[in-house]
Parts: sequence; structure tokens; C-alpha cells
Amino acid sequence: MAKGIKLFRVLGIRISVDWSWFIIFGIFAWSLAYGYFPFRQPGLGPLTYLTLGLVSALLLFSCVLIHELSHSYTANRLGLDIHEITLFIFGGVAELTKEPEDPIVELKIALAGPAASLVLAVLFWGASRLIPSSSYPLVRAVVSYLALINLVLLIFNMIPGFPLDGGRVFRAIWWARTGDIDMATRIASRIGKGFAVFLIIWGFLNIFTGNFTGGLWSVLIGVFVQQAAESGYQQLLIKRMLEGVKIRDIMSKGVIHVPESKTVAEAVDEYFFKYHFVSFPVTANGRVVGLISLNNVRALDKERWATTSAGEIMHRLASEDALAPENNALDVLTKMSAENGGRFPVVDRGELVGIVTRRDIMKMIEFKSGLGR
Repeated sequence: MAKGIKLFRVLGIRISVDWSWFIIFGIFAWSLAYGYFPFRQPGLGPLTYLTLGLVSALLLFSCVLIHELSHSYTANRLGLDIHEITLFIFGGVAELTKEPEDPIVELKIALAGPAASLVLAVLFWGASRLIPSSSYPLVRAVVSYLALINLVLLIFNMIPGFPLDGGRVFRAIWWARTGDIDMATRIASRIGKGFAVFLIIWGFLNIFTGNFTGGLWSVLIGVFVQQAAESGYQQLLIKRMLEGVKIRDIMSKGVIHVPESKTVAEAVDEYFFKYHFVSFPVTANGRVVGLISLNNVRALDKERWATTSAGEIMHRLASEDALAPENNALDVLTKMSAENGGRFPVVDRGELVGIVTRRDIMKMIEFKSGLGR
């Protein structure tokens, strides 16, 4: 998952937005300001329409956030560990450290988001009935829109194609009936990709027939769903190929390490230039104490290389940074993605016994994929 801009925490979950969100947000606010609201509330000025568009787009963001938080809160209550949600204007992706192991758990998590959207739709609809249109026409217009868009989000998300919520519901039911999550995911992903192709074709037809805004949204959402459906299925394949694989099976042994007392100049000449790795474990008294990387070296003025030790600029390792030979490869890959790290030392009884990289794990996946396993 590409990292987004980190915003804040809610219920212990970090909320981020993807960079593409700003483009989508701009398009969405523009379509509301110059399409939806002029049709619903004619005769207002451009600044008023722009304000309505921006406010409504931000409130939609809040509704999407509540939808995704409902999924994640339910998942955490059921034993999954979700630390972060990266939001798009029409959806979000949660950073799961593990997948549901039971179809009933999957079903509960999948239904939590649509349930939240239904509650929001009912609440906004009720509020729109209570707000007098003669006194607060603009407020009522925004609230009515939020009732409508939450209903649309509910219906859209319940389409039975992965990775939409309806696709996850479909997968959970198929999984519960057959016990085959692979087949359930494959079918739900194919439905999701088929629906995405329909959205893209429908969008281009609308663009060519004059409905540019509606067609553009259909194409954008179709592309998003298609990519997410493919990604969801690939994640399942990776999980299956790494089942039972331990770090001891894939780690590199005979690790080249830099003594803590070496100067940065010596580390560059004797290790980086000689072995061409981007980082090395740093050891002191036979124990690994940190990692020194090219980035650490670049951050130090070259004039200080001869007088600064590797231990002074290294990234000092905490206990959770080192891996054990018996660690599961899938858990380590998840850790690498979450921490954006590529190399981790492997320690057994305090001794450095190996190092594992993202490339090591990818090679195992590639070999198993090539052998049809």
C-alpha cells in the first residue's frame, strides 16, 4: 500500500489520505459546485455554489471516514489488528496485519460499513425533513444531498464484487458454504473486475453522449474498483504462498556486518563500495545493535566521515526490530510494508544469524508461483 498523508487518530487508528485524494476531491467539489447545486438551487452566485461544493465534499469525506471506521472498529473488536486507514473520496483501504480466519468474522466486518452508511442516510434524511426549506434552503440542500449520497454509497458498496463490501459479503457466504476461501475470493474478484469494466465502458459512453461529469466519475470509480479487485486477489495468493514459510527458510546467512567502532569513511570504503548493499547490520561485542544505511551516510557531512563512527549515525535497533528465525514470512512482509523497511537482521539467542530482505520474500513468492504452488 502506498503511504498517504497522515492526519490524525480515531479510536486508536491512524487516518491518512492518499495523494490522489486531492485530485478526486477537487473534481468532486467542482462537479457539485457547477453541476448538482446549480440544478437543485438555481439563481445563486458562483461563490455560494463553490462554498456548497467544498463543504459537501468535506462532509462526504467525513461520511466515508465513518463508514471505514465502522469496518475497522468491528475488525479490531473481533481480533484483527488494524492500525491505519488510507482514504480515497469514494472509499478507503485498511492496513490489516492479518486476514479474517473465519467467514462469520469476515461477514460481520463487511456488513459494518454499509450499516453505518444506512444509519447516516436515515439520520440525514430525518434532519432534512425537520429543516424548513423557507428558512434554511442551503443547509437543507446540503443535508438532503448527504442523505442521498450515503444511500448511493450503501447501494454501490453492496454490489457483490470484490473488493466492495457486497463482494466481501458474497465471499464470506461462499466461503462458509464451501470452506474454500480461494475459490470464493477468485469468483468475487472476477465479479468485481467485471463490474469495473462495465463502469468504465458506461462512463465513456456517457462522456461521448454529453454527460461529461457523470461519465468521468464512472470511469474513475471503475478504474479504482478494477485495481482494488486485482490487488485483493493477489494479496490472497501471496498469503497462500507464504503459509508455513519461516524466516530461517529464506534468510541470507553469513551476514556481512560492520563493527560499531568503524569510522563512516571505513564503512564506505570497506563495506558499501566493496559489497554494494544499501545497508549493513552494526555489531558490538558480537551482538547486533543497529543498522547503517546509505541514507545515514548521506545525511552526514563528508568532512566528518573520518572522525565519526558507524555507531554514531546508525539506526539503533529496538527489540522489536530484530527478527527470530521462527518468525512467519507473511508477518515479516506485513511488518516491512507497515514500517516501509526493506532489511531486517535475524537474531537467535542474541547472536546475528542472518538477514532477510523484501527481495528474499519476493523471490520465494516468485519460485512458488512459477512452480504452481
